[in-house]
Amino acid sequence: MPVSTTSNQLLRALPRQLFDKLKGSLRTVSLTKDQFLFLQDDDLDYVYFSETAVISELKTLDDGRTVEVALEGNEAAVGLSAVFCHSKAANCSQVAQAGSAVRIEREVLEKMSRLHPELSSLLLPDMDHYIRQISQRAICNMYHSVKERFCTWLLMLQDRSGKKTLKLTHEQIARTLGVYRPSVTCIALEMRADGLIDYSRGGITIKDRKKMEEAACPCYFELGCVH
Repeated sequence: MPVSTTSNQLLRALPRQLFDKLKGSLRTVSLTKDQFLFLQDDDLDYVYFSETAVISELKTLDDGRTVEVALEGNEAAVGLSAVFCHSKAANCSQVAQAGSAVRIEREVLEKMSRLHPELSSLLLPDMDHYIRQISQRAICNMYHSVKERFCTWLLMLQDRSGKKTLKLTHEQIARTLGVYRPSVTCIALEMRADGLIDYSRGGITIKDRKKMEEAACPCYFELGCVH
């Protein structure tokens, strides 16, 4: 459906006259959990500006495991790189938490950016944030423990979804962190015993944010904290 207003921070930051030029081409879409927006090497035909959905970008490792390299909520856009360099998808983009997003055809946004150079200037900082996040996550995945990364990821996910209980499975968590499921199960049991989380089938609740932030790696405050 056509868009007249949005909760996406990138779009809300645009001057009204620029947003008015875009809104006829924007469409609200519902994204379901685990839905793939792009697979590796796909053409990036659309740019997604998340509203309530949270989108995970995953890299496939040589042994078949995956690991998350970026997590985006309503502060960002997914697929924006293709507007500036005609690139294909470098990784898979998958919906981590269901919700809504605003979508626009990449060719339309590219044309609008050529006609209105100020639009490119306003969107480029998101590319800088994206590159910084990928760089930080590479360091995080190499040097920080699985438990620290798990805590950081849960905090980032809650910040971006705004949900008290996160619909997650141990398989999804293992896929995101690039580890095997038994490791996730052991760490989740330890975190529940420490009073950090509680969980039932398909859902995890952060019980004590302060303790969770203390247990998280420094990357949460470096790039992951969104309020």
